[in-house]
Amino acid sequence: MSSGAVRVNNARRTIGSTAMKLRFVPSLLIFLSAYAPLSVIFLIQDFDFSKKELMHPWLVLTIAFISALSCVILRISVNCLKTSSPPITVKSVSNRSGQLLNYSIPYMISFLVIDMGDLNLVLSFAFFMCILYWLTMKTHNVFINPVLAGMGYSLYNVRYERNGHDCEDVFLVKGGRLRKNERCRLVEVSEQLFVVTERNPEV
Repeated sequence: MSSGAVRVNNARRTIGSTAMKLRFVPSLLIFLSAYAPLSVIFLIQDFDFSKKELMHPWLVLTIAFISALSCVILRISVNCLKTSSPPITVKSVSNRSGQLLNYSIPYMISFLVIDMGDLNLVLSFAFFMCILYWLTMKTHNVFINPVLAGMGYSLYNVRYERNGHDCEDVFLVKGGRLRKNERCRLVEVSEQLFVVTERNPEV
């Protein structure tokens, strides 16, 4: 293989690796913020009402801090998204309400009362959440996010036309539901997940 081909292959690997890292950050933020309410549940479960104090303050407050930080960074990131990509044309739209049951599984597990003082239980739950995140990444199964919903965003499966090609991906849309033949601009935040940044652009 020539040195030129080697340089091209190395460049492709570098670009691919960079793209994966860039997709990893927003997808992780979306995942963490989606389960931010869990930190409130843990705070309540860990609070000793007779002594009026947390039984394991360092652990639950760390979880709460990470959750709050992910929500803040996600909000700032979404508000700062800009794109100059050519607009796409919407062909059909369907919502993702059927994902609600899958999303609620960790909440149901938390109501079994996880003892924050039991290291085995805490590590087991942390491992479960890591597996859930890995599956989310691999299957592109983005969950309904209460934080994004509070910001006015909804998740839709959208079939659309882009540069003369038919595509189907998941869109985060602020405001009302997209309509057939509506044109909008997008920015990719993770694989198969796009945020609509502009609807019915003039140019």
